[in-house]
Amino acid sequence: MGEQEDLTTRVAVLETKNEAQECRLNSLEVDVGKKFDRLELKLDQFLEAARGRPSWMVALVISGLLTVVTGLIIYIVTT
Repeated sequence: MGEQEDLTTRVAVLETKNEAQECRLNSLEVDVGKKFDRLELKLDQFLEAARGRPSWMVALVISGLLTVVTGLIIYIVTT
């Protein structure tokens, strides 16, 4: 009977450890879910703010055109 009680005790200890691990896992899942929700909200805010701005290609074209126009104006004024 001593061996049977030892096995029963070991099983009970393992079940207790398993339940504790499941509780920790559930808590971690909730925490990760909350963090992802906050990250998603911040990403949505960033994307919303970026929608009103021109793309990099448009910004480079405008910058290039302004450089050419400024150069032409200086050329005309100094000639």
